[in-house]
Amino acid sequence: MSLPHALLGLINYQPSTGYDLKNKFQQSIHFFWNAALPHIYRSLKQMEKEGWIASTIEQQSGKPNRKVYRIMDKGKKELLHWLAEPPEELEMRHTMLVKVFFGKQMPPEKLAEHLKNWREYNVNLLKQYETVVMPVIQRQSEKASYAEDAHYWGLSLDYGIRHARMVIDWCDQALKDIEKGKVKKQKEKKHVR
Repeated sequence: MSLPHALLGLINYQPSTGYDLKNKFQQSIHFFWNAALPHIYRSLKQMEKEGWIASTIEQQSGKPNRKVYRIMDKGKKELLHWLAEPPEELEMRHTMLVKVFFGKQMPPEKLAEHLKNWREYNVNLLKQYETVVMPVIQRQSEKASYAEDAHYWGLSLDYGIRHARMVIDWCDQALKDIEKGKVKKQKEKKHVR
């Protein structure tokens, strides 16, 4: 995914500052694509050079001035062009699964600890989806200007919820399998003696 294209999509909803965009990322896209504030500002600078966005300075009384970005026609065309392209192939890189693959080479307790931590991470992620993200989408869906968009936001949220549940279920099964393997090894050692 291209960070500039994600930013174009967010700015297309409404003009925003870099800080606003970081907050919007945290509440939405962050769950499947993360971006640090320096990367956002670097991308905004490049996007402005490309003519995709333009900025204006808003004067504020008693506060620093705000640099607000809005999408330009060229940016809208670029966003639509990017959206129409087929998504790039997903390059699978999953550290946890590599550790599981080489699990025999570590003590079962250590692998179980990794799995428990990964499970807990996904339990917390699922809670965030259900208690933070879902209500935000629900509130936005009640606004006429975002009702249709909220439907698509809900589809991406549904994927996140299903994925987190799948990981939790998989971790539970993997932990059971590791425990069975430990018990089996213990029984085999007793037989050998």
